[in-house]
Amino acid sequence: MRPLLDLAQWRRWQWVSAVAVLLAVTLTPLAWIQWQQVKLLEDVSKNQVDSIMWQAYQLERELGRLDAHLLEATGNPRPLDPYELSERYEVFLSRIDLVTRIPRRDLIDSTPAYNEALSAINAFVMQADPLFAQPEALIKDPVRLATLASSVKVLLPKVAELTREANRAVARFVDERHAQLRQQSVLLITLAGGQSVVMLIFVVVLVRHIHRQQQQYTQLHQLSRELADARDQAEAANHGKSVFLANMSHEIRTPFQGLLGMLNLLDEPGLTPQQRDYLQTACDSALHLLGVLNDILDVSTMESGTLKLSEAPVNLRAVVQEVEFLMKVAANDKGLELRVHAASDLPAWVLADATRLRQIMFNLINNAIKFTAQGTVTVEMSCEANGPTGVVLTVRDTGMGMDSETVENLFTRFYQADSSLRRRIGGTGLGLEISRKLARMMGGDIHVCSELGKGSAFTVPLRLQTTTEPAKDSVAHCALGHGRRLKVLVAEDHPINMKYMRILLDRMGHDGVFCENGAEALQCLAGRPFDVVLLDYHMPVLDGLATTEAIRKLNGPMADIKVIMVTADVVNDTRQRALDMGVNEFASKPLRAIDLQRALQRCGLLDEPILSTTSGHDALGTVHAGAIPRPEIPTRLTAPGQSTADAIDAAAHADMVSMLPRETLDKMLTALMDPRQSTVHALVRALETGDHSASCAIAHDLKGIAMMLGFKAIARTAAAIEQLVMQAQDRVSPDLIPQLLNDLKLTQEALRQIEIQPNV
Repeated sequence: MRPLLDLAQWRRWQWVSAVAVLLAVTLTPLAWIQWQQVKLLEDVSKNQVDSIMWQAYQLERELGRLDAHLLEATGNPRPLDPYELSERYEVFLSRIDLVTRIPRRDLIDSTPAYNEALSAINAFVMQADPLFAQPEALIKDPVRLATLASSVKVLLPKVAELTREANRAVARFVDERHAQLRQQSVLLITLAGGQSVVMLIFVVVLVRHIHRQQQQYTQLHQLSRELADARDQAEAANHGKSVFLANMSHEIRTPFQGLLGMLNLLDEPGLTPQQRDYLQTACDSALHLLGVLNDILDVSTMESGTLKLSEAPVNLRAVVQEVEFLMKVAANDKGLELRVHAASDLPAWVLADATRLRQIMFNLINNAIKFTAQGTVTVEMSCEANGPTGVVLTVRDTGMGMDSETVENLFTRFYQADSSLRRRIGGTGLGLEISRKLARMMGGDIHVCSELGKGSAFTVPLRLQTTTEPAKDSVAHCALGHGRRLKVLVAEDHPINMKYMRILLDRMGHDGVFCENGAEALQCLAGRPFDVVLLDYHMPVLDGLATTEAIRKLNGPMADIKVIMVTADVVNDTRQRALDMGVNEFASKPLRAIDLQRALQRCGLLDEPILSTTSGHDALGTVHAGAIPRPEIPTRLTAPGQSTADAIDAAAHADMVSMLPRETLDKMLTALMDPRQSTVHALVRALETGDHSASCAIAHDLKGIAMMLGFKAIARTAAAIEQLVMQAQDRVSPDLIPQLLNDLKLTQEALRQIEIQPNV
């Protein structure tokens, strides 16, 4: 049975209304009582009830003083000052006005004492006013003075009774107010008790509701866990299916490539018509099956989340022409006219994945040709009007068209517009789903407009950012030193790296000036002009970012100098910060001649290339080896006996051997590996003593020199130590020390294997 008061079903406005009603019921009476008490206090303050007694007392007091002065005037042989006696009378008259004009006179004006006293006072005033009008004559007339004194004696008891009556009136008023306050207090207590009861009832109801909500939450939480488990199982099953399909597609595709190759080899001029027909049938079947496998592989890749777009500058018109050339054969085979048009305002170059863009076009055009028996298929590529930057691909056909139900299910996996057992048009039913997912990855979608019997139109808006034509790799073969000679300022804190860069710039034909930190670089810029500044990212005093910011704030032409940052660990967020500071280009460590050359070219500092880009060697005769990957934190010790490729980048090391004199190379190896003063053993000692600042600085230097020499294992571990030291609050784990020593041992063994013996 459903409860009469089901709070769980209440909406927000019902809760607000209930709370408002409860507050109104409980607080309104309290507010009314408080308002009454405020009015009482205001009445007492405004009307000055207690002043009744005080004014009556003042009247009696001044009458007594007047009586004393009259007695003194009649009994004193020396006459008093007549005006002093007149003044005392005037003060008495002023007190009469206070008694008759008080705000709450109604408390005493109905009493006999008030009326008798007021009548006697008025009579006395009528008698005394003419006499006090001539105070000098009055003071000389003892008879009149005696008459006034006797009148005052008669008046004094009545005024005294008025004072007592005023006291009684004030007492009655205070008693009445106290009674009212007692009644209001009792009412307040009663209302507070009622409010407590109501609040208690509400709290009980609320606690029951909360308890019920907790039970429901527990049930929902349990159901959520069950649903999450079911979802995980479904996702695991789906992932397993996707992995299986991907693996099977790859496994089947490999022999199919061999099958198609063999079929192509069988296509020779001497075949009979029957043999050629058999061969063509086999080729068509193999290609069809390969297309099915490609669709399944694409769907599996999308489901596993591993499909990524490889964006690069793409010539849109070239892509459109290529698709037109390939699809025109299929259209001609069915007797259809294929019309392909690229708008005149179409951007020449855009950032896109050309392969996936072609795939969308192929799928849509192939479907249009497949479902069109006669007529035309029209393909248009145009700019998007009144919208974000992008292009619109439109494919129209004059085929069979589709009804609303077919359009609604068109992008459902494995759905076929003609699903009968005798359907004439084949396909996996995956092409449109794949195309739509690819279009959405490109910031667009696929919209369909179709009418049964009148054809269909597919519209694909794509967000493709315009770009410029990519620069073609130069293949000029120029002699060393040919081209512009640059004045280069280099800020590098490591002496070995500085020596290497000195040799590198000298062989490239440039003049280098070297300093150890950003502060010295700023001083050099203030003293002489330079063409470009090479900054290390990690430097003492001022690092690369701070130095760049300071350079951009200089006065004069040096504020606009080109800045190239050289570092081994510029990640995306740091790279963006550097660009915001004003860095023009980046070059990774170990810095190679080809990398520096390209950076200088991108800065517009060279008139023409000076390095050959053919046959994998530059003009310095060094091999273009790949840069060492960004070091990661080691998860286990390097296994003894591991191959030399895991310890040394042979190509990068060969670059250094070919560039540096033997004496310089030996000094570098000694500084790196000597047990007494090497950088490796200095880092070990710093880690053992827990010196964070020294460990971080030595690890940074070790990483730089190791990467320059091609010692991958040492560079990777040094980078990990540097990162851990910067992140750690306590001592770094000593497990990295044997890792570092093991890498050193492995590197030394690898050096012996490639016949490079350090003099240590």
